[in-house]
Amino acid sequence: MRTSIKESSTHPRTRLIIDRLVELTIVFVGVYAAFALNAHQIHKQEQQRRGQILAYLEKGAAAGAERLKQVTVNYDRNMNQFLDRLAKGEMPEMTPISWASNYNPNENAWLLQAGGLELLDIETIARMRELDTAASTGLATMAHYQTLSDQLIAPHLGEGRSFFYDPTTKQLRKEYAQYPAILEEGSRILHDISQKTDQLVAQLRVEQGHHR
Repeated sequence: MRTSIKESSTHPRTRLIIDRLVELTIVFVGVYAAFALNAHQIHKQEQQRRGQILAYLEKGAAAGAERLKQVTVNYDRNMNQFLDRLAKGEMPEMTPISWASNYNPNENAWLLQAGGLELLDIETIARMRELDTAASTGLATMAHYQTLSDQLIAPHLGEGRSFFYDPTTKQLRKEYAQYPAILEEGSRILHDISQKTDQLVAQLRVEQGHHR
C-alpha cells in the first residue's frame, strides 16, 4: 500500500517535468525557426541589394569605358598627327592643353558608405580603388599642365607660329620643348585610366556571376 502511494505521488511530478521540457523544446524550436527565417530574409535582401549595386556599377563603368575609348582614340590621333608633322619640320599649330572632365571621385563613394563596402567582394573594391587613384592622380597632373598652357600658350596664339618655333630649325623653342612630352603623358594617363576601367568592368561581371 505504501509503495502504491509513493508511485502515485511520483507520476504527477514526472509528468510535470516532462511537460515543462516539452514546452521549453517547443519554445526553443519556435525561436530558432523564427531566427532562421529572419536570417534567410536578411540574406535574401542582401543578395538583392548586392545585385542592384553590381548592376548599377557595371552599367556606369561599361558606359564610361566606351566613352573613354573613343576619347583616347581621338586624342592619340591628334597627338600623333602633331608629332609626325613636328618630326618633318612642318611646325604644326600649337593648341592649348585642355582637359575638361566630368570625373567625380566621390560619385560611387556613397554606395560604399551606405553599406556597399560590406556587400562587395574585396577584389571589386580593390579595382574601384585602383581606378579612383589612377583617375585622381592623372587628372591632377593634367590640370597642372593645363594651367601652364593657359599661362604660356593661350595668350600668344595670335602671334604666329614663329613665336613658338625657331624658324631656322623649325623645332619648338626651348620654352616649349616639353610640349610633345606633355601630350604623350596625357596619352599615357588616358590609356592607364581606360585599362583600369576595363578591369573594373570585368571584375564586376565576375562578381555578378558568382552571386547569381
